[in-house]
Amino acid sequence: MKKLAVMLFLASAVTLGVSSSYAAENFLDGLKIGGGITLNLQNLQNANQAVDDDGNPIEENKTPTVGQYSVDLTVEKNFDENNTAFIHLETGKGDIGHYLNSIASVNRDADNSGVVSVTEAWFKHNFTDKFALSAGILDATTALDDNAYANDETAQFIGAMFRNAANINFADNAFGVKAAYETDFADVSVQYIDASDSQDITKNGFASAQVNFKPALIDKMDGNYRIYGWTNTNDYVKLDGTGNGKEKNYGFGLSLDQQLSDIIGVFGRYSWSRGDIDNGVAANHVWSAGLQANVKGIGAEDVVAIAYGQILPSDEVKDNVTPNAKSENHFEVYYSWNIAEYLSISPDFQMVENPYYNSDADTAYVGTVRMQISF
Repeated sequence: MKKLAVMLFLASAVTLGVSSSYAAENFLDGLKIGGGITLNLQNLQNANQAVDDDGNPIEENKTPTVGQYSVDLTVEKNFDENNTAFIHLETGKGDIGHYLNSIASVNRDADNSGVVSVTEAWFKHNFTDKFALSAGILDATTALDDNAYANDETAQFIGAMFRNAANINFADNAFGVKAAYETDFADVSVQYIDASDSQDITKNGFASAQVNFKPALIDKMDGNYRIYGWTNTNDYVKLDGTGNGKEKNYGFGLSLDQQLSDIIGVFGRYSWSRGDIDNGVAANHVWSAGLQANVKGIGAEDVVAIAYGQILPSDEVKDNVTPNAKSENHFEVYYSWNIAEYLSISPDFQMVENPYYNSDADTAYVGTVRMQISF
């Protein structure tokens, strides 16, 4: 009897071992893990803000230097050719924005919480090789106003001005659904994301649609010509005090990028939105443009890029908020020294004129050294 019990135990152990090994192999099959560490050392000249994000006074400092970091971790699991799950976790600390009051921040990567947050967590099913549907925690910027040369604050322009149009009323990363249809000539994406802070997704949401044409106009070089529209159905107040305080925001825009040669690529953006409501921007028009060049400088595969853009205050801002309001003007240039496939160092310079439409404020200058480790 004892021998039978021992044999059954050994058989069970072997079976469990084989089963666990098989489960582990299935788990690892199709699994991709990646991420990045971004380190920024930023110095600001002509700071204009004397309170932090919570409104608490801070020590007067016209030339602060701030160290900032962010960490990204992504996990992707391809169950088969039609089903994929994706998770993006992010944390960070440090923000020179405490010292500069501007509409578009000079560090789009800044996160002063130090708390690990879920940036994305979704499941995607491909119904065909062209049509896919995703549901879960979505990042609205991945399907709207994207750009090949100005859409990644960890590797391209650091300033928010050249990450996305400043007057798009994006929802925070939240539950939503996204449909995408892709062909060789054009891509179409439609999304709806909760903008109610988990109160009622049916009443307050962010919806957008974008069409991206890819005509290969210049000698079969890559090019993207996007046109989009969006709406945010949260309640907003008119700047002139009229209305019932339940105004909805909406807008449309263009985002273009075109490769001109093996070395040079150019981009441009234009965005219109309502400028008569209190949403922190109140700009009818925002535009930006720039170029990127692949160069053999310090390293064999370095990049240099330059951009300029404006956020133009609406007439309602001038009539009801700041009579002498002037456009907030941004300039940025960076050089990315690609030391290795996984490591780059980028000196970056920014200039912000008329921060927060204030023509009496000194022009702000920001110097940054960024280190990016990717894996």
